[in-house]
Amino acid sequence: MRMKKILILAVAATALVACAKSFDKSTSQGQAIGFGTWAETMTKARTQGSSTFVDGDDFDVYGFKTISAANTTVFNGDDVSFDGTDWTYSNLRFWDPNATSYTFYAVSPAGKIASANAQSGEFTSSSITFAGNDNDVLVADKKEVTKTGSPAAFATTPVPLVFNHIASLVDFKVKKHAEIAAATVAITSFQISNIDNVGTFSVNDAYTNTHPVVTWNATAHAGTYSNTSGVTSVATLPNNIGTDGSDFLINNLVAMPQTFRTDENIQTVTIEYEITSGGDTIQNTASFNLKLFDKTDDKGNNDILISGWEAGKHYTFYITINANAIVFTASITDWVTPNNGYNYLLQ
Repeated sequence: MRMKKILILAVAATALVACAKSFDKSTSQGQAIGFGTWAETMTKARTQGSSTFVDGDDFDVYGFKTISAANTTVFNGDDVSFDGTDWTYSNLRFWDPNATSYTFYAVSPAGKIASANAQSGEFTSSSITFAGNDNDVLVADKKEVTKTGSPAAFATTPVPLVFNHIASLVDFKVKKHAEIAAATVAITSFQISNIDNVGTFSVNDAYTNTHPVVTWNATAHAGTYSNTSGVTSVATLPNNIGTDGSDFLINNLVAMPQTFRTDENIQTVTIEYEITSGGDTIQNTASFNLKLFDKTDDKGNNDILISGWEAGKHYTFYITINANAIVFTASITDWVTPNNGYNYLLQ
């Protein structure tokens, strides 16, 4: 019994993009600064089972206005919350007609930031423990708002903040090889171990093309995730896997971006399974390094695709199970004639 093929497919998750939306707001003087956040392509990781923000989501906003080349902080970590329809915050700020521009930064969910510079967009987070599906972290693109029209004035529609996933999204799937398609393969246990699951992130003031530049610093490597850990969306392991790779072992796991190690804390995958055929059942356990996943579905497992999980990317790992079947060959030996024959003499 052996694992024959292990394959990884990595797919970069699409960054959140602003969609054209129209807001019906009055344009009277003294218009409050409001916020709108959306992305039709947001991954389901942000809110389990949903592709958009939902009632109860929130973010911390930072920002400043510029008057005569001088910057004045306007927002410094204010909590903006969503009620399912609108984003609101306390102590409204109003557009200043004397300002030439406003610049905004934001982090979701609220309460993640330990220190921040509201005028550069630099952030350092508090310690974050990744517990599974519902632990997504988002940082918005730098947003600058300037006056438009004649006479020049600030738009009174909500400020459109576009958020980016800065964690990683991971799925594990399993399939059986076509050579054992007729056998029944059941998965009895699955887990990944030694995952970086505690750490902090920081955002510098570079904001490449308005996108935040994020660095993660892991402080613990003790994370263990399995279908029974209560943090994944797969409650029951498949008891009769197919050959198409559609069966989940772990689904929609939000994980800390990390490099796969080679020391004693190596990230490890362990799977237990049963193969039943012809009334006989055999059991097997396989443990291997996450680095053994490669981009080619072959026996070698030596065409390494990635060295870790990067921020904002969605990875799907496939484990293919195969087995050495008991087979027979047959041949018949030639007739053997002892001596040269037998004689009998009649008298």
